[in-house]
Amino acid sequence: MLTSNAQRGFSLIELAITIVVLAVLVSLAAPSMFQFNANSKILGVAELFVASAQKARTEAIRRNEPVELILTNQTASASSVDTTGLTNSGPNWLIRTAPLATGAGHAFIDGKAAAEGGGNNPVVIAANASSVQFNALGVLTGGNAVTVDFSHTGSACEPTGSTRCLRVVVSSGGQARLCDPAVTAAADNRKC
Repeated sequence: MLTSNAQRGFSLIELAITIVVLAVLVSLAAPSMFQFNANSKILGVAELFVASAQKARTEAIRRNEPVELILTNQTASASSVDTTGLTNSGPNWLIRTAPLATGAGHAFIDGKAAAEGGGNNPVVIAANASSVQFNALGVLTGGNAVTVDFSHTGSACEPTGSTRCLRVVVSSGGQARLCDPAVTAAADNRKC
């Protein structure tokens, strides 16, 4: 009967080399993963805002009355529907009916928090208006387009930084569009 003394498995040196190679690969991938995570959060919040703008416009047409989308630092719920704490920097937003008479209250339609777009969210919102109001035809009241920029607190936007910041433009006709302010090519449909 023959017996074999050869042992199978990894030696301690082989295991140590594998761990070192794995650590080097993880350290090389970490900055890219941070950027991917930041860009994903920005995209998630921007898409959520576009959907809210489209919903506000649709509700204005459906209800045949003015509906507004407001940026606020209040909780995005029915309990804060009559808030006057509007801000150009969010981080939350509400969709509510615009009061038809002086002193009348608002009706709550929907509320969103920027954190819904990606968990604990360091996404920065900056708009040129604190309110986007649609009339019964789905057109912006006031006539001026509204732009809302989305960036990340941890890094600068392209072209100087590696973060891909996004912009939502609500045209005077009421259409909401997501675009990339860093894109400059005229033929690129991502251009703002």
